[in-house]
Amino acid sequence: MTIVIEDTQLELLAQQLAVTEGVSVTEVLRESLQSLAGLRGLTARKAPLRERLAALASEVDAVPQHQPVDTRSDDEILGYNAHGVW
Repeated sequence: MTIVIEDTQLELLAQQLAVTEGVSVTEVLRESLQSLAGLRGLTARKAPLRERLAALASEVDAVPQHQPVDTRSDDEILGYNAHGVW
């Protein structure tokens, strides 16, 4: 199925958003329509990218911080002294 956009302002806005977000125009339109469908109470197949990334960020934030076993600095591990020599 092909959708033809004959509104130059809409086309320009979609292109600007695509460049800003680093995605294709198709992805911009997909996310926009999915977000609007969600606001209207329609079922979208998957959540918009922004919401999926926010959920992923929350999961990553919930992972406990790993404490390094070796507490030496990088220079100490590599053997460099204050003058940058071994």
